[in-house]
Amino acid sequence: MYRIGICDDDKEFCSELEEQVYHIAEELSVKTEVEVWYSGERILNDLRNGAQFDLIFLDIELVQDNGIAVGRFIRNEMEDIQTHIVYISAKQSYAMQLFKVQPLDFLIKPVSVEQIKENIVRSIRQKQSLRICFEYQKGSSIFRVLTKDIRYFMSMDKKIRLMTNNGEEEFYGKLKNILKELPDDFMMIHQSYIINQLYVSEYSYDSVKMSDGTVLTISKPYRKSTRDRIKQYRRAEINDEL
Repeated sequence: MYRIGICDDDKEFCSELEEQVYHIAEELSVKTEVEVWYSGERILNDLRNGAQFDLIFLDIELVQDNGIAVGRFIRNEMEDIQTHIVYISAKQSYAMQLFKVQPLDFLIKPVSVEQIKENIVRSIRQKQSLRICFEYQKGSSIFRVLTKDIRYFMSMDKKIRLMTNNGEEEFYGKLKNILKELPDDFMMIHQSYIINQLYVSEYSYDSVKMSDGTVLTISKPYRKSTRDRIKQYRRAEINDEL
């Protein structure tokens, strides 16, 4: 399911955009769910309560909690660089203010159906590529690593330690945001660990041993789901070999 948000205080514009998004999604054969807000305050409230989206069309000139403030909240407070933001405005004078928010695009009203479709297609393609490569940010730089080379993620305070076949990296982030961007080979076994099943060499009731010898604890809430996932993964491996 591709989750798209629309936030604009013009209700008629929101209705038209929502209709266009569903039409484009049907044309692209992409299962889509659309959420609409008419104020920055309401979208911020939902985001604080855990709502997550792949793409958000966001009006800049919201009366309260404008679009730039919402974008900064997503990037800085949520530490989320994966949600795509397309800003919409009646003015062209926001370029410098948007730089640090890293929007997917900046559209000037009136917005055409072609522009909406172009951004949805671009967002979907970038999301698909991220399932091959994991993208993370350090300072003002963006780095990418092949997901097949990632062994596991470890959370320490607000930092994420990324363990790969080529070494170790650290960056700021949250595991719950990282997990949704990863392929099905990855799973969370503890609030502090995400592992790539490809590199599990030994499994027991309450721990896994990785191919580099590291032993990671499986916390109680994740034990059943971890056991089921590993069994399913092993069956798939055997079927591939036959």
